[in-house]
Amino acid sequence: MQTYLCLCAELGGLELATRVVVVRTPREREQLTNSGRLVPLALANAYLREREELEADDFVDPARRALLLFPAPDAPELAPDPLDPRPITLVVPDGTWRSTRRMVARESALASLPRVTLPPGPPTRYRLRSHPNEHCLATMEAVARALGRLEGAPVEQHLTRLFLMFVERTLWTRGRIRAEDVTGGVPERPSSASRAP
Repeated sequence: MQTYLCLCAELGGLELATRVVVVRTPREREQLTNSGRLVPLALANAYLREREELEADDFVDPARRALLLFPAPDAPELAPDPLDPRPITLVVPDGTWRSTRRMVARESALASLPRVTLPPGPPTRYRLRSHPNEHCLATMEAVARALGRLEGAPVEQHLTRLFLMFVERTLWTRGRIRAEDVTGGVPERPSSASRAP
């Protein structure tokens, strides 16, 4: 395990008004390329929930406005609502598009939430898995863009940088990109002399 490539030094509990809840499908638990697991590590007010743990009223909180970030033909673009100043709980399904579509349809805690979508944007920069549509985003990438809309561009830039470091360090370990092309660079591998016995 190449622990020197860990993002731990870059992660921190960024404090935001928006609460993010990533709801993970079972298969994603074992996926090393899963970006959704980074969200609660980067944000103080973010949580990771397993699909099978959901309860019907999980996201009911009169003090907050719960929204599901998932496309639908009639879903409005995510934006602050001047008529409803309550802070937002943004629920984000995490899995393949096929598995998240099924989860959103079957889980009452998700199906009952109003859906919102992201405005059109640049193609995904996630290169660890393939998808026929280049505008389908990885979970961390979608969260970064969503929080850019709700919390401002600096938040989006910070989370996008973390996402790119995760993707590009992984690609570098696979020999697919050069070290100089990795966002934030590649940390030096500790010498054997400096390792603890």
